[in-house]
Parts: sequence; C-alpha cells; structure tokens
Amino acid sequence: MKNGDIIKILEEFAPPSLAEEWDRIGLMVGSLQAENTGVLVALDVTPETIKEAWEKGANLIVSHHPLIWDPIARIDEETPRGAMYAELIKKDITVYSMHTNLDKTEGGINDRLAAILGGKDVQNDGLGRVFPLEGVTLKQLARRVSERLSDDTVYAVGDPDKVIKKAYVVGGSGGSEYARAKEVADVLITGEIKHNLLVEAKAEGFCLVGFSHFASEILAQDILSDALASYPINIIKAAKICPFWRLDEV
Repeated sequence: MKNGDIIKILEEFAPPSLAEEWDRIGLMVGSLQAENTGVLVALDVTPETIKEAWEKGANLIVSHHPLIWDPIARIDEETPRGAMYAELIKKDITVYSMHTNLDKTEGGINDRLAAILGGKDVQNDGLGRVFPLEGVTLKQLARRVSERLSDDTVYAVGDPDKVIKKAYVVGGSGGSEYARAKEVADVLITGEIKHNLLVEAKAEGFCLVGFSHFASEILAQDILSDALASYPINIIKAAKICPFWRLDEV
C-alpha cells in the first residue's frame, strides 16, 4: 500500500473540500507514491514526532495542525523549523496535514467534542456543533469540560449560576465563531479565546467556556487512528506531548 492509498482513505473520511478557504492542508513534505511502512498520527509535527516515526518505522506522518503555514523562503538547518524540514527529507518521511476538514467532517473533532460533553440531538452548524442541555449551569458546564477532557486550564465568562439551554462547541481557536454562537446558543465552548473577546463577551453578557487548544484537538489522534483501523496498516499514535507545563506538574 502506498502513502497515497492511505491518504485516499482519510480523504474519504474528511474530504479536503470541507476545509476553510484560508486553511493549509494536504501534502506538506515527501511523496505519496512511496510504499508505506507505517503511519504515525499526531496533533503537531515536532522533532519528537519525527524521531518517534523514524524509530518505529513509519514513513508517513498524518498531522492535524499543518506543518507548513507561511511560504518558505529557504530551508536553513541552523533554525529549528529548517532542521525539521531537512530531517524529514533526509529520512524520506512524508507529512500530510488534515486541519479544518477534520474539524468539520462527520465523526470529526467537533462531533467528538460534542459527544464527550454530553451533546444529544447535535446539529452541524458550519464549523461548530450545537446541542441542547438540560438543567446545567455555566459553572457545572465548565466543570464538565474540565473533567471530561482532563484539562485543568478551563476558564469561563458569565454568571456561574446561569442555566445553559444550548451550547455551541468548536475545537481549536474558535473565536471566529463568536457571532454565530450568539445567534444559536447560550454559550461558546472552544479551545482558545483571545483576551479582547473575553472582555467583549463580559460586556455583552454572553457566556464563554475556554480551555486549552491542546486538549480540544489531541482527539485528532484517536479519530485518525479509528478511520484507518479496519485496514492492514501499521498505525502509531504519537506520544501525547503538551507544549506547555503547569505549576502542579513541576
């Protein structure tokens, strides 16, 4: 099986056409014609994931976050990013990234987040997902997010005792969905919120629940792995390495 055959399977699950216009998805480095020796699924491409792929015999990394975002003027091995590109090329490791198409697809990140948070009768609302809640206050909802996603970075805006009847959830940095969330729900739950939006929501009386971008999208590894599980492929989930540490961890 070639790398391209594996990508076709994944693209049937999360079609590239679903990606936002501004997104950077697809082949980042390498060849889709190479015979596959293993697939490492990861949230990010880092020196650690490249090392893990090499040591475990995987010549294809499928990442959620795109490896290359801005145009590259040069590959300078004296820089951390340039060294990563060079390492991938030298080791013949292909990188393919699936970003907002994986967020939006049926069974993708936003569907998985809604299910984890107890969403029933979930509705697809573009990038996000909307679902009703019964008898849940904002404080209880924030605690639910923390407990079910094993994330102690959760914070919220709004009256802690306000009863939330409908929630809007979107993985990653979902501040762009603020206006839409206000139209269809009582709260926006997302993995990263800029300070100015926190201030705006407080002034407008709209509820927000924020948590770490990492916790909102590390689910990508399980989702990608599940999409390939029925095929004779060596699938490796990258070690879950959060880029930041918390005071209680050191």
